[in-house]
Amino acid sequence: MDNIESWAKLVAPIVSALLIAGFKWYTEGRPRVISYLVQSWGVLIADGPDGTKGGMVHSHSIVVANIGRKPATGVRVTHSIKDHLPAHAVHPPTQYTIERNPEGYPQIVFPVLVPKQEVTISYLYFPPLFAGQILGNVLSNEGMARILQMVPTPKPNRFVSWATWILATIGGSVVVYWLFRLIIWLALYA
Repeated sequence: MDNIESWAKLVAPIVSALLIAGFKWYTEGRPRVISYLVQSWGVLIADGPDGTKGGMVHSHSIVVANIGRKPATGVRVTHSIKDHLPAHAVHPPTQYTIERNPEGYPQIVFPVLVPKQEVTISYLYFPPLFAGQILGNVLSNEGMARILQMVPTPKPNRFVSWATWILATIGGSVVVYWLFRLIIWLALYA
C-alpha cells in the first residue's frame, strides 16, 4: 500500500497539470469572437438662431473582438432592419464589406479578425430608430459570437496569472491524489 501511495503522490501533480494545460489549450487555442455595446445615447439639437429646426440624434457603438489565439474568418455583424444601414464608421479603419444575408438583412462582413483584434462600429441615426431596433447578431465561420452585457475588464498581471495557475495545479493535485486513493481503496476493500 505504501508503494501505491508513493506513486499517487508522484502522479497526481503531473496529471492535474496536464489536465489544466489541456483545458487551457482547448478553451484558448481557437478563435473566440465577442461583442458588446459600448455606449448608446441621444442628443437634442436646439433650434438654430437663424430659425433652422433642431431635432434629436441617436448614436451607439459596439465592439467586435477576437479574444482567441487563432484568426476568426468571415465575421458578420447582422442588423435587424431591412432598410439601408444608418450612417456608421469602423474604428480603427479595417477592411470590410456590406452584404445582405439570405433573408435580406444588411450585414457588415470582416474577412478576418486576427487574434486580439478589436473593431468598434459606431452608428448615427434619427428617431424613430433606437439601438435595439438596429442590432442583430454577430457570428463568424467558426460559430456565434458571445454577446457580453458589460465591458470586459483588463487582464490581471502576469504574477497574478501565474499564482492562480500554481494554486489551481496544487488544488487539482490534491483532488487527483484523493481520487486515486479512493479508487485503490475501492479496488482493495470493496
